[in-house]
Amino acid sequence: MSRNKVFVVRKQIKEYPLFSIDPAGVDGPVDWADLFGREGPVHVEIGSGKGTFLVSQAASFPEVNFLGIEWANKYCRHTADRLARHCLDNVRMIRTDAAAFLFRELH
Repeated sequence: MSRNKVFVVRKQIKEYPLFSIDPAGVDGPVDWADLFGREGPVHVEIGSGKGTFLVSQAASFPEVNFLGIEWANKYCRHTADRLARHCLDNVRMIRTDAAAFLFRELH
């Protein structure tokens, strides 16, 4: 008897420094124009998960800058990968605790 072998291919997720913000590199209030490279309103999504809503909103509203905050590294990287594949330059992701970040950076 022959056995069928099943191979699982996992998608390689790259690093995307354009989309991912290092929280250690942000000190003081956020300069949104510098962060996004343009002026515009900023919408913040807390708990971006795999980025489905964030990708949809960024594609629908290109004039708006979006910041996704996600604690789980796995999901933060997954979302950054999706943003890059969709060529969305109006979104940034940060892996950090949302409450601490918002208090420290937006206060």
